[in-house]
Amino acid sequence: MMTVCKGKKDLALAVAVSLSLLILGGCTSIKYSYDTGTSFVGLKTYAWAPSSAGYGDQDPLLETNVRVLSDQLLGQKGFTKVQEKPDLLISLHYESDTGYNSQHDYKVRLLVLNMHNPAKNELIWRGTASSRIGSINTDASFGDLKGVVQDILSHFPPK
Repeated sequence: MMTVCKGKKDLALAVAVSLSLLILGGCTSIKYSYDTGTSFVGLKTYAWAPSSAGYGDQDPLLETNVRVLSDQLLGQKGFTKVQEKPDLLISLHYESDTGYNSQHDYKVRLLVLNMHNPAKNELIWRGTASSRIGSINTDASFGDLKGVVQDILSHFPPK
């Protein structure tokens, strides 16, 4: 009888923790917009725009991780990263909390991926993730960053 009661308490605790994480940790808002006059059919290659380093607090590790995650997801969608003459030029923008918190977890409040037509130098698609409560944890031991990049790119290319 004691084991059954303990098992129910453990289950109740696990459910409570999961719901709390869903409510507090799952509050990232994903938005996207695109040029409805652009045909995304036939766009299959991309390159990354140069880093925006030098504008405020920059985190080269964060930028590298977002690019690696994006490269994997775009590859799964049939896109190829190239050095010259890409169909798309991708730029990355983010806003972070100032400094590090007491646990040294770098936090991001906003992450934006922009897709440009390099021939016309025009923005044709934008995906944005912003935290409504708290911040996106970029620590490699958490899935926040990967989940956010997946959520942004789940809307690309538009259908």
